[in-house]
Amino acid sequence: MNPRISLIEPSLIRAINDRKKPGDIDLGLGEPTLPPDMEAFEYAMAWTRENGSRYAPNAGQAELRELIAAYLGRAEWAIGGLSAGNVCVTVGSEEALYLAVKTVCDPARHEMLVIEPGFLAYPKIATLEGVATRSVALDPDNDFQPDAGRVLEAVQPETRLIVLNTPTNPTGRVWPAEELRKLAAGLAASGREDVFILADEVYGEIHAGQEYPATIATWHSNTLVAGSLSKSNALTGLRVGWLAGPAEVITAAIKVHQFLNTGVATFAQRVAVFLFREGRLGDHAPIYRANREHMLAAANRSGLHVIPPEGGFYGFLRLPSHCTGGSIMGGSISAAERIIEDKRVITVPGVAFGAAGEGWIRISWVAPVEQVEEGIRRIGEWTREELR
Repeated sequence: MNPRISLIEPSLIRAINDRKKPGDIDLGLGEPTLPPDMEAFEYAMAWTRENGSRYAPNAGQAELRELIAAYLGRAEWAIGGLSAGNVCVTVGSEEALYLAVKTVCDPARHEMLVIEPGFLAYPKIATLEGVATRSVALDPDNDFQPDAGRVLEAVQPETRLIVLNTPTNPTGRVWPAEELRKLAAGLAASGREDVFILADEVYGEIHAGQEYPATIATWHSNTLVAGSLSKSNALTGLRVGWLAGPAEVITAAIKVHQFLNTGVATFAQRVAVFLFREGRLGDHAPIYRANREHMLAAANRSGLHVIPPEGGFYGFLRLPSHCTGGSIMGGSISAAERIIEDKRVITVPGVAFGAAGEGWIRISWVAPVEQVEEGIRRIGEWTREELR
């Protein structure tokens, strides 16, 4: 067997979720529970009746690629006007992440920087490809505030790719424009404009503020942006994502993509065409903003410290030290397991998102509001019982 596979641990999120029993409150897996836009499916069905369900072009249907380019182009991208040639339609955003690593990193020469806490798939994809990784830990005592200075200090001659997730899973942090500008300016000043930034913006449409979060692509030309419809439109099962960036990189990524998947399902792409064309990608944001307030109020009532999320639908909750055995590694795993057993609430251990997340747990609020509030109440109750 490929020895690299043995280096990859199974998903801790999935392992915890597999322990769920009927009746448990699920604040773990971040899968939207909102109903999808059936008008988009009706459009795709009508289109299929007329046109059939043939192979789509490897890179994606031209109409969809143009619509994605136009959508992303509302920001002032540093590489100039985007077109279909800057976009590859992928099977969800996770394939987009894989294509980025596979395309720009040479395992013999390059390394990838991962900002922690961060999505657990980033280092595993790199390991699968034999690309070395290093982590850049943000400060837990500052609620993991984005910090371009820390990232710039970590850049080495072999650094080829920096993964930057905004809004961030699991903390809910949004990288502010000033930190993104500082990161781009710092790379330019040090002569490292050759470093690629993989901007995972899969939660971009779900933001607490009224303005769409800034993108590093505005200031750094070697930016690759990954996104999908999974979170923005409650379409996790549709598996439509994209990778966008400089045309020469996307051309190379398409070569990889065509041998992995041939192409994304034609029907799924027509659903996406409707949503982009009708401007539906931000429709769920007001609902999540309202649910965010309920989540924060419930945490406050229970005396729990949750980083106020600026985007996404996760809350990162700091466990009192008596609940984790102090600073002992693995404390968040033990805490999450005990919360399941004692209170029948599913959460995710913070260490699943890197060592920087130890001592925290992630909760999501995609479940109905009353379940979220009850789940948080039970977690607060558990922390108080542990003190006794």
